[in-house]
Amino acid sequence: MDKVTHQVRCEQWTKIINECLASGMNKTAWCKANGISDKSFFYWQRILRNEAYATAKHLPVPVETKKETPVTFVELKPTTTPTITCSEFQPDIIIRKKDLVIEVSNNASAELLKHLGGILHAE
Repeated sequence: MDKVTHQVRCEQWTKIINECLASGMNKTAWCKANGISDKSFFYWQRILRNEAYATAKHLPVPVETKKETPVTFVELKPTTTPTITCSEFQPDIIIRKKDLVIEVSNNASAELLKHLGGILHAE
């Protein structure tokens, strides 16, 4: 087979193989559904793979250029956060029940006091 005929057949079979792959079907089933000899299909698939491998084998391998980036450091000054001084809590009332100690201020809401009363009665 001359080179031109071989090139034309390679183009035809490349198109056929791509259609088969795009269909998502099993190759043998696709060949049967499209009236193509599965033996011819696999023959040309092998031929095209071998030619692609031979072509790729002779391509130059791209050389990776590793450009070293210098490492730099920046000094970070710690931020100063103002220290918040809290006055110690001075309870207005202290409730003790067994091992439980509850300290309450006069600012406690009625809802909180009601909730605490429910807890204390439950024990």
